[in-house]
Amino acid sequence: MPNSAPSKIDQTFQRLKAANRAAFIPFYVAGDPDLQTSEALIRAAAEQGADLVEIGVPFSDPIADGPVIQAAFHRALTKGFKVRQIFELTRNLRASGVSVPLVAMVSYSLVYKQSLAAFLKFAKEAGFDGLIIPDLPAGYEGDAAERARAAGLDLIFLIAPTTTAERRNIIAKRSRGFIYYISIAGITGARAALPSDLAENVRDIKSRTALPVCVGFGISRPEQAAAVCGVADGAIVGSALVRRSEEAVARNLSGAALVEYVTALAGELAEAAHKRQFKI
Repeated sequence: MPNSAPSKIDQTFQRLKAANRAAFIPFYVAGDPDLQTSEALIRAAAEQGADLVEIGVPFSDPIADGPVIQAAFHRALTKGFKVRQIFELTRNLRASGVSVPLVAMVSYSLVYKQSLAAFLKFAKEAGFDGLIIPDLPAGYEGDAAERARAAGLDLIFLIAPTTTAERRNIIAKRSRGFIYYISIAGITGARAALPSDLAENVRDIKSRTALPVCVGFGISRPEQAAAVCGVADGAIVGSALVRRSEEAVARNLSGAALVEYVTALAGELAEAAHKRQFKI
């Protein structure tokens, strides 16, 4: 029987809505620059105001990821990252007191290799609250959404600017937790400006679902996060934070200095997201 109780992600967005706040959702790559630092970065982000955290599972053939995240995946894999370590990382985070929802961004190839049942079991036991599987499109996922929900995990699907109205309806019906709106028809990475059709597309998606709509791809500065959160329920920032980590390593920063350098931007982005003023 599917779990009908509000998930931890649901509860987070309900709390944010009651406070008239949007969510700040940072993305970090597990194992970049190393697992210990990944854990410290995620813990620090939660302390600095992150409402959810998305954790990327390194994969040799990433989907829609731009050069910054591709390079981070490569660095982690070169150091010997294994999928089982994503569960170790999450268990450590929970044991250290991190309570915000954690969502894994993972290729279906990695899920399939372990089997869907095994991956869902491991993810839930480790402390994950949701999964984003970009190469498992809604409507073609079989019973994966139901099985994830029964396991106590939200399976979150993506909508792009080019997604048709018919597909948007299917995705809105199948997704749990929130809708991940990809702001651009392209790969991840910082952009100088937000797309002109962002507000229109977010409004369209919100007309089709009661789920929160969070926007990712191209957000790198606090003013962009604030603008996104004027029309959406959350801002997802990945490449800008991953690049900060790469810059810190290049500057020979490590440990607390690296975490401070990366988390300074995360704190600014969180503050901007939380001060939203609705435009719709």
